[in-house]
Amino acid sequence: MTNVDTAVAESSGTYLESPPGFDAGQLRRALAGMATSVTLVTTKIDGTPYGFTANSFTSVSVSPPLVAVFLAETAESYPAFARTTHLAVNILADGQGDIAKHFATKGVDKFAAVELHHEYDHVPVVTGAAASIVGRVHERWTVGDHLMIIVHVDDVLRADVEPLVYQNRAFRKLV
Repeated sequence: MTNVDTAVAESSGTYLESPPGFDAGQLRRALAGMATSVTLVTTKIDGTPYGFTANSFTSVSVSPPLVAVFLAETAESYPAFARTTHLAVNILADGQGDIAKHFATKGVDKFAAVELHHEYDHVPVVTGAAASIVGRVHERWTVGDHLMIIVHVDDVLRADVEPLVYQNRAFRKLV
């Protein structure tokens, strides 16, 4: 079943159960084996910045320019991202693993660990990222235990550096 099917089923009141004997741990281990980029997703509401580390990020469309990011409903910043109108997806560069870990820690000043571009005042854009995708929220869907945010891309900053890669619960080097 696709995410769209899941979202439609949940919005229609049908609750989807895992099949009998389904091993969620086995799924987590299988997904952990997939190498992904690491992003900091950031926003600002009433002058207060919010952010989280995510590797659940994907392109959706080039025309129109859309990307999607997923946020667990248990995330500290969930309420902010459930209502924000603009955000940035900062694709971290190799060597920014400490920043990723810092943003994944609950109860800390996440933005104490990063320097921000000064030309973006409506969303925090991380200096030194491999790329930053700045946009406005196009759609939101509750999908399972996550919030899927589809972002209409307004601007892209890109540096010629290697991205930070995460696989099997560790940062990896590209060869």
